Amino acid sequence: MKKLLFLDFDGVLHSEECDKYFTKLTLFELYLKKLPEVEIVISSSWRELHSLTELKQFFSESLRDRIVGVTPILDCGCDRGGRQREIEAFLSENNLNEDNAAWIALDDISVYFDKSCTYLIKVDPGSGFSNKEGQALFDWYKQTTFIARMKAVAQSGRQQFSF
Repeated sequence: MKKLLFLDFDGVLHSEECDKYFTKLTLFELYLKKLPEVEIVISSSWRELHSLTELKQFFSESLRDRIVGVTPILDCGCDRGGRQREIEAFLSENNLNEDNAAWIALDDISVYFDKSCTYLIKVDPGSGFSNKEGQALFDWYKQTTFIARMKAVAQSGRQQFSF
């Protein structure tokens, strides 16, 4: 099962009130290294100004291969639920669904997602990514790993679970 993290930059990897970019990147990368199966898709508006190759350069060399794409740019991107529609379009274009993928988004603007969206870790834009969001990301990873194991066991026809 693929595990995808849809990543915003502004308000996440640096606070909205900071004069410097990517001040939270080191902390974010520390957590990401604990989540070896997670691939990153850039959902940030930065994807409108930079190529995927350029976006990868912001990250540590050891993590660049885990950045696998960017979400498509849709006209509704800034509307209520717009970023979620862009994520859903990426998933659809790559034949990904709840049977073969799990996803989560790190974003500071909840209006870009449906009110009922359970796949959003909301980041405080005043502080950016913190241990709180890192722990939420880690908890999501553990849960999706457990679910993937249960599905694999169920598909293999075994009756007992061993973890």
